[in-house]
Amino acid sequence: MSLKHLTPDELHPLLNDPSVLLIDIRNDHELVSGILPGALHVPLGNLATAFDQLPQDKKLVFYCRSGVRSVSAGEFALAQGCADVSHLAGGILAWAGAGLPIKPA
Repeated sequence: MSLKHLTPDELHPLLNDPSVLLIDIRNDHELVSGILPGALHVPLGNLATAFDQLPQDKKLVFYCRSGVRSVSAGEFALAQGCADVSHLAGGILAWAGAGLPIKPA
């Protein structure tokens, strides 16, 4: 199993897929720039303790500001036994650069 790297254009159609759980791992103060539609906010520092509360039957997609921390989160999820884990390459910066929707947090 390896971490999948999704572009904004690859992730966008998955926002309405009920089998996908989008997880924003940025810190609380970073949410002032908005959040992706439908995302659950779990800061990276809380991921280890909150992980057991995440639905285990979903495809997990992590994102952060630029795509670095989301790789760490994805690798953590894979190490916990999750089979289908992805991250948004380039983070919310790439998403915004592609002109895709961001909602207020």
